[in-house]
Amino acid sequence: MSEAAGRLRSLLHSVPAAIRHDYLASVAVQWSSLALQLVLFHLVAARGRVDGFAFYQIARGAVSTVQPLATAGLSTGLQRYLPRCGARAATLARRAFAIQVAIIAMVAIAGYALAQPLSDLLGLDGRPAVGAITVMLAGNCLCATSVAALRGTGQVAFANATSLAGLAVVPVVAFFLASGIESFLVLQGFGMLGAAGCAIAVTRPSPDAPPGDGEASLRRLVRYGLGRTPGDLALPALFAFPTFAVANALPGAGDAGYVGFMTSAVTLVCSVFAMLSPVLLPRLSSIFHNPGGGTSMHRGLLVLPFAAGAVAALIGATVVLLAPVLVRWFLGDEFTSAGPVLRLGMFAAVPVAMFYAIRPTLDALQDMPMTTWLLVGSLAVEVPLTYALRLVMHPPFAAVLAFVLAAATLGVAGYLVLVRAMAARSV
Repeated sequence: MSEAAGRLRSLLHSVPAAIRHDYLASVAVQWSSLALQLVLFHLVAARGRVDGFAFYQIARGAVSTVQPLATAGLSTGLQRYLPRCGARAATLARRAFAIQVAIIAMVAIAGYALAQPLSDLLGLDGRPAVGAITVMLAGNCLCATSVAALRGTGQVAFANATSLAGLAVVPVVAFFLASGIESFLVLQGFGMLGAAGCAIAVTRPSPDAPPGDGEASLRRLVRYGLGRTPGDLALPALFAFPTFAVANALPGAGDAGYVGFMTSAVTLVCSVFAMLSPVLLPRLSSIFHNPGGGTSMHRGLLVLPFAAGAVAALIGATVVLLAPVLVRWFLGDEFTSAGPVLRLGMFAAVPVAMFYAIRPTLDALQDMPMTTWLLVGSLAVEVPLTYALRLVMHPPFAAVLAFVLAAATLGVAGYLVLVRAMAARSV
């Protein structure tokens, strides 16, 4: 144990102070946002009861599933290529933002045309519900793109401020201004659109940015992002599929909300590690872009996933022990059935945390979409396994167990790919 602790301390001391500062600030913002989202869970459950809470969880799941397709990998591309394009960073960022606006317009048109079939598929109450989800989706996408642009240009403080305002403060304010769940989603979407517009307007290249090179072009950025779009789509689908599967198997029941709360809890536990990509990817991209860059970080990048998994295990164990209390506190006494689902789902936190620690290195190191193959493969494990387990288990537990096993596949396979990629670079 002491040896492991010593290695962890050595790993932390090897990280530059600027990265530690940016990471801690970004995690603080992320946790603040998630804390306010948990407050929203309680408020929505109190106002909408079981039916309203289920609608809110389905809306969140729909947005998180479609958003990666709608953003087309622009966020990852901006964080990888903006550090390489010098004074052209702001121009490239705004062109990417314009592409995002165009994609959102097409998604909105498609959503309007297919509103009724989508409503039936999700078990919602007609066209207005789908329209509200579409507005929320637009706000999320544009806010995410503008935050990525700020991070790619090194404006971490502005990025954190935009993220906190758009993803945390705006939703809470919108809830108190809204008269129902649908109007809450609409107001939230428009608020995030405003935050995104302000953010992209202040995007500027760093004064000490290195000279740009021909590699950092809009075409290459888009092509890189598109290669990772299936993976960006598969990751939230991995989390959202259990909720949709239960909603389809048990229409009108509250079990879908319980499963959605479980996946949200896993997201909360792993949120510390999800912020590794936006903080590390721009820096690793710049380092690996230079010949021989990153060799001194080889060992640390291989140890990082284990450190993330260990921390996630401690947090997850605490959640398992306190599951009944947490469910009563956040949701209320009538949601006690969510406790066993939450406990089982917590086992997914460790491999998911490991993957989050692996992802920035793979995205910065290789043009090939390795993370996409890992995520799509894990989703391919989860979907058929869910239906197979439903033959012998109650649908909520079948969906959650399949989620845990798919997450384990993601973590183990991801580390094996990381070891191979780092070894190839060292040759």
